[in-house]
Amino acid sequence: MRRLGVLALLVLMAATRTSPAAPLLVPIQPLPLSGEVGATAPGEGTAPRSPADFGAALTGDTDVVLFPTARRPGPRPVVTVATRVHGTPSAVGAVLLEPARYRAALPSLVRADVVATRPGPTAGAGPERLLAWELEIPLFNLKGKAWLTRNADAVELTLVEGAFAPGHVRFRLAPADGGRSTILVTEAQVEPRSANWIFRRVARHDPWAETAMTAAAALVLARAVALEVESPHDGGRGPWRPAGPLAAPPAATLDGTRLASPVFASLREAGMVAVVHRTPRGRLAHVSTAVSVAAAPVDVSARVNAPESWTLFPGWKSVKRLPSASSPPPSNEAKIAVEDNVAFVDLDATWEVAYAPSARATVVDGATKGAVLAWQVFPAAAPAPRTRAGAIAVLSEHPRLDESGYVARKMIEAEPLMEHALGLALTYADAAAMADRLDPDRAPSR
Repeated sequence: MRRLGVLALLVLMAATRTSPAAPLLVPIQPLPLSGEVGATAPGEGTAPRSPADFGAALTGDTDVVLFPTARRPGPRPVVTVATRVHGTPSAVGAVLLEPARYRAALPSLVRADVVATRPGPTAGAGPERLLAWELEIPLFNLKGKAWLTRNADAVELTLVEGAFAPGHVRFRLAPADGGRSTILVTEAQVEPRSANWIFRRVARHDPWAETAMTAAAALVLARAVALEVESPHDGGRGPWRPAGPLAAPPAATLDGTRLASPVFASLREAGMVAVVHRTPRGRLAHVSTAVSVAAAPVDVSARVNAPESWTLFPGWKSVKRLPSASSPPPSNEAKIAVEDNVAFVDLDATWEVAYAPSARATVVDGATKGAVLAWQVFPAAAPAPRTRAGAIAVLSEHPRLDESGYVARKMIEAEPLMEHALGLALTYADAAAMADRLDPDRAPSR
């Protein structure tokens, strides 16, 4: 059921379609950062980050995601997604400020209308518009209302009624490459429990489900806006989307080394960090998530390299080692059978694990054949204030959820960006669950 909830929530941020309205002509001018998205208890959110903070970490084919620092985030966590857009800040602002462009970017709505307006916070910001929306997803529709607001350098969606309210999504921009491109930062905080009983059940599934759902939705929205800027939709075709076959890379090529580098040091201090890698045609390459652990690297490595520990992954019910065809069995290889306990998807699989020297695993039998994962462990640098020193463990995955069941396959077919979002949600949840157990000063999570 958790995977169904993630799938459904991915498109909630598309709730901004209206009939065409006169665009706000005031260009976006990046200003100093101020304020926070929503209110969270200490440790449940992340301190606001300037778009420029992500500049060195971003590349043209990656997105960077910042999760809460807390091992088990509280309700309504804040998740931040940063992506590089090949367009000027004014071009990005034109999409964010024009409700009809959201519909072009994310064609997932059956109804959305401007039902009220009010003066903006400043004279040059333009009016605030209240959007009544209805979103169609498998099994049911969702409805709500949200204010679309220009606030200094930010464009904000404030969910005030119906599904996912109260909630807040804020977009911030910064020029890059001499103004030829833009760093777009999307901060999201929603209330999935207000949607319906399915979302409430999903949010209770494990301590990481709500954060994973929020991250998935924020990533789809951020990339959809970026693609609408880079390749504007017109009446003769739909929005540009990743193309080509869906496939995972060889497990040996998974590499999260850069997440442990000094380039990511300030972001690691602010929370858990993930990088979503894209192929040249826009498909998911893989997702890497880094967690800082207050334990010796050798101890962390021994734990994450043992397949039995992967039963901590949400959805993995059991892991059983299978006998080797070689005698004696090779010390750098293993084969395991995994049984899942998740509704609507099939994660039962046989994995082959190779150590070179850390664990790299590939599904060789099962619905998700070809799925891969890898662990890497790095010594942490000298501890900085508020940094969890010791080791940096990086989990990289391409889970092939497009092959995990009917619901996931159909949702990815309808919205190819969901391949990336689901991979992000799953990799985060798996890494966070492992980190929760690895910290020696925490009680076991299960």
